[in-house]
Formats: sequence, C-alpha cells, structure tokens
Amino acid sequence: MSAPPMSRLLPHRLFPFCCLAVLGVSGCAGQAWRNDPTLAAPEPPPAWRAVAPWTDSSAPPAPWLDDYRNEALTSLVKEALEHNRDLRAAAARLAAANARAGIAAADRFPSLDTDLDLARSERLLGSRFDKVRANNFNWGLNFAWEADLWGRFAQAHKGARSERDAVAADFDAARLSLGATVAKTALTLLETRLEAGLIRENIASLEKTLAILDRKLEGGAADDRTALEISLSRSDVERARAGLVVLQRAEDASRRLIETLLGRYPEGTLEGLSELPTVRTGIPVGLPSDLLMRRPDLLAAERRIDARIHDTKSARRALLPSVRINAGGGYSTTAAFTHLVTPQNMIWNIGSNFAQQLFQGGRLLSDIRLTEADRDEAVAQYAETALTAFREVETALAAEAFYVKQLEALERATAEASRAERLSLSNYENGVVEVITVLESQRRNFDARTALLRAKAERLRNRVDLHLALGGGFKNPQKNDESQPPDPGLH
Repeated sequence: MSAPPMSRLLPHRLFPFCCLAVLGVSGCAGQAWRNDPTLAAPEPPPAWRAVAPWTDSSAPPAPWLDDYRNEALTSLVKEALEHNRDLRAAAARLAAANARAGIAAADRFPSLDTDLDLARSERLLGSRFDKVRANNFNWGLNFAWEADLWGRFAQAHKGARSERDAVAADFDAARLSLGATVAKTALTLLETRLEAGLIRENIASLEKTLAILDRKLEGGAADDRTALEISLSRSDVERARAGLVVLQRAEDASRRLIETLLGRYPEGTLEGLSELPTVRTGIPVGLPSDLLMRRPDLLAAERRIDARIHDTKSARRALLPSVRINAGGGYSTTAAFTHLVTPQNMIWNIGSNFAQQLFQGGRLLSDIRLTEADRDEAVAQYAETALTAFREVETALAAEAFYVKQLEALERATAEASRAERLSLSNYENGVVEVITVLESQRRNFDARTALLRAKAERLRNRVDLHLALGGGFKNPQKNDESQPPDPGLH
C-alpha cells in the first residue's frame, strides 16, 4: 500500500507551520547549551592569578623552543616532528577526516552514472526443438538528485567540516605534546647523566677518605675504632656504586625512549644534550589568559561542540519531507550491437518523488536524542578541558615562583656543604674530628649538589609544562615586539 499524502495527515494550512516549527527547534539547539549553567564552560580570568614575581615587562617572549636557545634541543624536537610514528598516524587521521568531509559534501550534489547491459538468450521453440536466439543491448545515463530543501545535507556537511577542524586541532595538540615530551625526556636524560657524574665524584671523595684510613692502618696508628671507620667508609663506597648502577639503568632507558620518539631504532646510543639549557626570559606579569584559547585541545573540544550541533540539526531535518528527482536516457535494441546508438532506439524517462517518513519504530526520534546526547557530552568535555587547562597554567605559573626560592636556598646549602666537607677533611687529617664527621660532611655535600641539580632540571621541565599548558610560547600574536624580560633564576 502506498503512503497517504501529507494532506490527509495534516491540514494543508498547518503543514508549513509544522515544518517551520521543526526548523526552529533545530535552530535553537545550537545555542541552548550556551545558556544552560550546567553545561556552559567556565570563563577564564582576565589574567592569571599566579604570576612570576620577578619581572614587570609586558613584552612578549619568543616561541617556546626559542626560550631555551639550545640548538641540540631544537634539533631533537624537529627530528621527532618529522619522523615520529604516532604523529604520522595523527596526520593520517586528519586526512581521513578531510575525506569524510568531502563525502558529506557530495550528498548535496546530483549523482550521474552510466550502465551498459549486453545479454544473449536462447530457448527451444515448439515440438521440433527449434532454437530461438535473442539479443538485448541497453546503454543509458542515470541522473538522481535529492533537493536539500531543509538544509539537512548542508548541516551534515558543516558537522563533518567541524569534525575535520577538531581532528586538525588534535593533530596540532599531538605535535605540541610530542615536542614537549621530547624536551622533557632530553632534560631527564641529561639530569641522570649529570647526577651519575656527581656520584662518581662522591665515590672518588669517599675512596680518598678510605685511602687515608688504610694508610693509618698500615702505619700502625690504628685502633679498634679505625676498623669500624674503615667498614663504614667501605659501606658508603659500595652504596654509592650501587646508586651509580641505578642511574646508569635509568639513563639507558631515557636514551631508548628518546630514540623511539625520534622514530629511530632504540639502540641506546643517543648522546642528547651536553649541558642544561639556560632559560634567559622571564614570564611577563599579567600574562593574558586569552593565550589559553589557542590551546589545540580546547579548540578541538569547541569544534566538536559545533559538529554535534550540526548533527542535531541534520537529524531534526530528517523528519521533514524529501523531494527526489530521477531522470535517465539512453538506447535499447534487440538488433545488432551496431544499431545500439541509432536515434530510433533512443529511450528516456524523468520523474520526481515526494516522500515523508511516517513510522520507523522511533528510529528518527532516537537518532535526534542520540545527537543531542552527543552534543551535551561534547559541551561537558569542553568544560572539563577548560578547567584542566586553567589548573595546568595556574599550577605551572605558581611553581615558577616556588622554584626560584628553592634554587636560591639550595645554592646557599650547596656552598656551605662544600665548605664543610673541605674543613672536615682538613680537620680529620689534623686529628681534630673523627672520620664519621668527614663521612657525614661528604654525604651532605653530595645530597645538596644532587638536590640542586634536580631542582634545576625540574624547573626546566616545569617551563616546558607551562608552554604546553598555554599552547605555545608567551608571545601574543597581536604584538610584534620581540624584546624579552630577563630571567634571574637560571643564570
């Protein structure tokens, strides 16, 4: 049974208003989430509350890699961006999203195809079993087009383009995250190597003390206490050697990790950085929070909201009638194939179709609810992404000030510990103090130097985290001033 016409379902005067009502509801769907306090994303502050206290310059610093001014670090990041396999996979996902946007755009245009049918049949005729052979040759062009009266296909195309833009932002986020990961891992590798050097120096210092005790023992000036001191000294030496092995294992793991990020085979031969980079720029006071809006993950979340809104509009427009136009033309003959394109054998057809979905078991309404739920999920994810971004920026900014104070204290502690070690060793040789005092001073000097090294590396990694949280460097794209405030904490 054919479907009843729309005039039997709705009075003809009410039908246009019903169509407009559906369009109006779908049009409001794109803005409703902005007015819902349970869905809206938090607004960023006009300026970050945690600020660097040591500079009063509003000049925008250079991009984040330029902040370190280290050619080796820049070279490692560049190699990773060119050869990393995960980044290539992200690029492939971007190409796929672009292709899907092209597929969605194709639905708005007519389709044209051609076909050629060649057939031959044979059958028996009558009691004499005569054979009757028949030929059938058909060639034609077929045209089909569904008029996008309500903009359903246009909304689907806009949604696909927004999703493509979101995937493009994901690709930018992957590039930024990869660069930050390479930089932080390179800093960790160098930190481990430098700490291993400190342990070697500590072992040499401990062995020097042990040699003094051995000479004392060989000279016959030893007593029962000397044997105890020798045992303690040897224990410290072996414990330091064990710590050196642990660091060598960590150094090897960091090398192989960086090589994997660079797209190389992880053979563990990468040299990495030769010295800790020096950050020569400070963080401008009053750093505008709108810099955060260039974060790729926020841009991706925002574009996915737009994509889901367009999907919802497209799903609502599927409730409206559709008009399709079909046409075809060609040639058909049962004679020889050479007669196929003669004018006498030409055929054509044209027609239109007006269709309205009446009942599909709730499929269309469920599709609308699905797109609305996806839209609300995208809005909630955007809000969560924004809150996470605010937290990361504020935490990294606050940590900068803490690291400055920590480094100042550790610099003083290291200087005093080094002086104490020299004094204790001199006093021991003069018989003023016991060897336990020497061992303790050596341990404290090593601990202070190690803590200072770790704090410097941690601050450098925190600066990478800050650049990552801001989606790049501190530079404001609206300004062209390249002057930079000095950074007193890392000279």
